Amino acid sequence: MLYVILGVSFVVAIMAFQMIYVPINEGIKQANAKAEASVTKDLDAMFVFISVEHLGYIKLGCMGLIGISLYMICFNMKPPAPYIVAGIGAGAGYFTPELVLSVLGKRRKAKFAEQLVDALVLLSNGLRAGFTFQQALEMLVEESKPPLSQEFSLALRQYRLGLDLDDALLKVVKRTEDEDLGLAVTAVSITREVGGNLAEIFDRIVSMIRERKLLEGKVSAMTAQGKMQAMVVALIPYLLGAVVAKINPEMMKLMWTTLPGYIALGLVILLDSIGYFWVLKLTKIEY
Repeated sequence: MLYVILGVSFVVAIMAFQMIYVPINEGIKQANAKAEASVTKDLDAMFVFISVEHLGYIKLGCMGLIGISLYMICFNMKPPAPYIVAGIGAGAGYFTPELVLSVLGKRRKAKFAEQLVDALVLLSNGLRAGFTFQQALEMLVEESKPPLSQEFSLALRQYRLGLDLDDALLKVVKRTEDEDLGLAVTAVSITREVGGNLAEIFDRIVSMIRERKLLEGKVSAMTAQGKMQAMVVALIPYLLGAVVAKINPEMMKLMWTTLPGYIALGLVILLDSIGYFWVLKLTKIEY
């Protein structure tokens, strides 16, 4: 009878494991597939063509590296603080590849925006010199540097393969998400249809972009103090906690050894983060 009970228990355990493991495994596979597709798209947009078939292993490696590093840094703290810090670090490490790509993508778009003014000036000069718009674009690709040269070079290749030039330029706008380039491409499309002096239109767009950048600089200077204050105020609770932990470690130990301490610590992090991002939102001026 005992062997029958053990056998039935073993079969039930196997069935339960299958019922739990299969959905979880499928969910992990789908999540990894979506992450790989998103990362591949971001890499292609930055003209970085590498395989991301093992993105899951990269994420696990980041989790392990950051988690172990934080555990070693906090090793002398009272348990379970090192484990909590390591767990938080490991959780953040899972999203490290996407975060790195996001930062690199923003830097690339900012660099493209900086190059756009000189590019429009070069196109305007080329048109005044008697070049066609396509020839001016070819000259722009030869004279400029990445990422601008990469984007317009791809547009020219698509045009040579049969895609309409306006559509090829619109694809550049979609990849770079640059409003000023969108304005210039719209001007090109309208001028090619109804006629007009494209060089003068580019000069006006360049003048408008420079005035906008001047305004951006003034706004940035005026809101810099508010952003710095937000950062200082957000760091004060953690700095004060570190000082108190140094002066009276027994009292601060209650923050990570008791349930009320965990709740208080979570509320501090939550409210502090809300306040920081709220102040940043207030200092962000839309114009």
